[in-house]
Amino acid sequence: MNITQRVAVNLLFIFGFCFASAVYADMADIPVYKGELRIIVPDKQSRNSLTIRYRSKTREVIRIALDDLRLTNMRTKRVINLPDQSASLMNRIDHEGHWNTDVMYDNLNLGQDDYRIEGRLTLYLVGSQRTSDFSAYLEPQASSRPVDTSIDWGLGD
Repeated sequence: MNITQRVAVNLLFIFGFCFASAVYADMADIPVYKGELRIIVPDKQSRNSLTIRYRSKTREVIRIALDDLRLTNMRTKRVINLPDQSASLMNRIDHEGHWNTDVMYDNLNLGQDDYRIEGRLTLYLVGSQRTSDFSAYLEPQASSRPVDTSIDWGLGD
């Protein structure tokens, strides 16, 4: 493999890694170091809260921190900045064998609009920490494409 091919493969890998982190929160968990992040939004009738759950099969992570969280209304482009929070991993195991911890945000009044959440997750381990950015779409409508987006929503023209 010559140098041009190696550079092209590396650029494709980096591009895919950077842009693959935007997922739909109602369809998939966001993989992170030693676990996954799950965004939980109540149904459209009572959307005034948001729960971010970190799940892991290992107890290596002691505490998590969520920083620079922003909810962007995909219709109006209004941004809601959420306060930074941290939580220790609880001794709570779900039916799939994951250790869980929840961070909750209340009084959001999300209404019927669709939102994108972006932020930074820091995982605190014994003697080290890992930080990664994440983003997810909260229940996007399949019938409309947000204005001024370069994201392929899989919709025909």
